[in-house]
Amino acid sequence: MQVSRAQTAKAHRTSEPASMLPRERPTENADYSVQPITVDHELESIRDAWDRLSENAESPNVFMTYDWFRAWSRRHAEEEPAAQRHLNVLVVKKRGTIVGISPLVSRKVSRWGFSLRKIQFTGPAADYNELVLGADPSGQCRAIINFLAESRDHWDLVDLRDIRATKESMSLLEETLSRTKLRFRIQPENGAYPFLAIDAPWQEKIKRFSPSVRHRLRNQQNRLDRMRAEGMRVRIIEYPHQEEGLIEKLAALESQKRVRGATPLPIIARNPEVFQSLFDGLGPKRHLYVAVMEWREQPIAWRLGFRCGSKLWGYVTAFDSAFARLSPGTMLIPAVIDYGYQHGYDEYDFLRGEEAYKIRWATGFHQTFQVQIWNRRWISRARAGIYLDLKDAVYRRTGK
Repeated sequence: MQVSRAQTAKAHRTSEPASMLPRERPTENADYSVQPITVDHELESIRDAWDRLSENAESPNVFMTYDWFRAWSRRHAEEEPAAQRHLNVLVVKKRGTIVGISPLVSRKVSRWGFSLRKIQFTGPAADYNELVLGADPSGQCRAIINFLAESRDHWDLVDLRDIRATKESMSLLEETLSRTKLRFRIQPENGAYPFLAIDAPWQEKIKRFSPSVRHRLRNQQNRLDRMRAEGMRVRIIEYPHQEEGLIEKLAALESQKRVRGATPLPIIARNPEVFQSLFDGLGPKRHLYVAVMEWREQPIAWRLGFRCGSKLWGYVTAFDSAFARLSPGTMLIPAVIDYGYQHGYDEYDFLRGEEAYKIRWATGFHQTFQVQIWNRRWISRARAGIYLDLKDAVYRRTGK
């Protein structure tokens, strides 16, 4: 039975996590202290600082904003009881000022009777994860790692996936971890994160594709152009939070989505409250856009994405299967590229996915990393090892 938002909020106000971390602790670097936030109602106190750090980031990441974390953490809290999942946001302070945030959660997970206490990013909805750090990322990262090492009695495994980082920053993290007595593993992840440079209008860019790709794209575009005379239009909605009923329209079309004849699990239709919260929070900050294709005033395809600094990200798309022959979801990308070129964006990131058109169109690929840290206690290492070995075995057998 699903728990209401009001019941969830009440549970967060009245219950404390069983494995409560120390409220605040200085680290080995005297410049910094780290404060964990473990209950939902305390998040509001750091909202302004979190927004400031996100907006001033050298490489903005919508998945690491306060609005994204708050919306999805509330959604996950409805699915898992507080005894199994609670916040573990590590707030880095320097002389009382918040200078860094580690947006994590703690979970008690089990598989086939084996359980462990795991620290991770909030969930699978985010394609890129990272720490939200200020002007001294190396020092703040060291403060967070030292805090985790000092509070190791409260967790068995730190499992951080889909980290957007460079090899240099991963080397810094490896050096920091090496100074602790924790066991760890850092490795690049499999899977493609293709991107397309926005350095010319679409009609110029397609000249660089192979002849077969150019031929296919032009045929599809010619079909769409013929439909324009009969009422088809494409538009970029820059302020989707201002368009009444838009989420309902997106969800309705997503429910018709088919991939190779199967119905994929919807994300907006399944989580309308999450996306309403995201529209309300991220929309006014200009982090959202929706590209929509309409036929006689009815949407037949849409593509929801994000504006992150000088980058455009393409997050999720859906289309009416009756128009599948036109590839309308894919054919919205040219409009997004032209929008990006006109407004000074330099890259379109397809985000996670290895669909054939993404690979054919890509001008490069981003790399993500996974960081796993084991508690040095033998029981924690045993729990983590058994859990991960079983998880890998189940995946090899079932693909899940």
